[in-house]
Amino acid sequence: MAESGELCLGIDCGTTSVKLSLIEKSTKTLVFSTSEVTNAYVPSKIGSLGAEQDVVKIFDAVISCLNRITDEKRSRIKCISVSGQMHGVMLWNSGFTFECKDTSQLPSFVSNLITWEDKRASSQFLATLPEPNSHQPLASGFGLVTLFWLVKNDPEMVVKFDTVGGIMDFFTCMLCGLDKPTLSNQIAASWGYFDCETNTWNTDILQEHNFPVFCLPNVIEAGSRIGDLSYEWFGIPKGTPILAGLDCEGFVPRKPEVPSPVSYFPYFNSTFLAMAASLNGGNNLKAFVKMIQQWFQTFDVVIPEDKIWSKLTELSMVVDIPEYPHNLVIQPHLCGERHAPDLTTSLSGLERSNSSLHSVFQAICKGLVNNLNLMMPVAMLIESGVQRLVLSGSVIHKQPHVTTCVEKIYAPLSVVPGSNDDASFGAALVAAKFLNGE
Repeated sequence: MAESGELCLGIDCGTTSVKLSLIEKSTKTLVFSTSEVTNAYVPSKIGSLGAEQDVVKIFDAVISCLNRITDEKRSRIKCISVSGQMHGVMLWNSGFTFECKDTSQLPSFVSNLITWEDKRASSQFLATLPEPNSHQPLASGFGLVTLFWLVKNDPEMVVKFDTVGGIMDFFTCMLCGLDKPTLSNQIAASWGYFDCETNTWNTDILQEHNFPVFCLPNVIEAGSRIGDLSYEWFGIPKGTPILAGLDCEGFVPRKPEVPSPVSYFPYFNSTFLAMAASLNGGNNLKAFVKMIQQWFQTFDVVIPEDKIWSKLTELSMVVDIPEYPHNLVIQPHLCGERHAPDLTTSLSGLERSNSSLHSVFQAICKGLVNNLNLMMPVAMLIESGVQRLVLSGSVIHKQPHVTTCVEKIYAPLSVVPGSNDDASFGAALVAAKFLNGE
């Protein structure tokens, strides 16, 4: 018998994969979920400092995931909420329209997505930028910081376009057929030069320093309705509401006197979310895998990355031998940190007894979690009333030893494994919240 309940779709355009979650509106139970790796990274013309992705590959992954939902379920979708990687920025022209079905026309009308991992804005460049009227200090990879760099170093690229936004903002703009994208205040705060108290850009400051303010997106409170689906999309009815991000207003934290690893972003119910967003996670493990692969290639031995990953996962479960204490300490900071951009990776305590591949890999995993604990210590969480940690993300689900490290380092707290589709599920919950009038 056919089901008849109304459904909510959450789409997450993440850094390495796209995830979709479908939930029942009234019960908020998960009906369907899927994900697709994007493999979207492309070389940047500025070299290793650039972190760019092909927008076509991201959209192809969305379409691939959407096609896995049955026609019957797609017809019952009553609201769509889209989340995605913060800080990143892409450029396009306001006259461009795209129905998010055939991606062949995209390359000629849009730039690459420049992600949060981008390092083109050095400490020296950041020092030349005007001070923002915001609680949020500036950092490389922030949307408006990247745009400032482009204005000063690649003006030929900037003049080709008149519109900017994140990947999810471009997506929702195309779904709704809008001339100008609309950001949630959460995403706007992650770009820099945004005043959360007034929910406005620092336009006066930007204009004084020759920033093209005409390209800035509109901003609304997260969780609000951006518009409606302007066409039938793979069986999802035309007129379906499209939402922006998370819902919040109210308290505005002060800008820290010294760089802090903890940032604050708009969240639910007139609160702000305290976030320690490390730049070092799965990207460090991926770099380690790439390094192993390149070492073998030096000896004309070719080993696929997936085989290295499989072996490392197997080795990471090996228990250390008690008589050989694991004194190896690796602090994995390949990408620095926003509050300390000059941090680099360090290694200490290397001995013959702990120089095996499994010992080194375990030390990297432990170092990633130790770094999080330094940024947001367990004592801070306990003092704030936190009793439980919910783990999410691909690293958690692919590398069990990372979970083991979290359980040990955050031992006073209850550690609960989450779902690999947490971000898209959260977006779907926002859609249900909107439809239910909560």
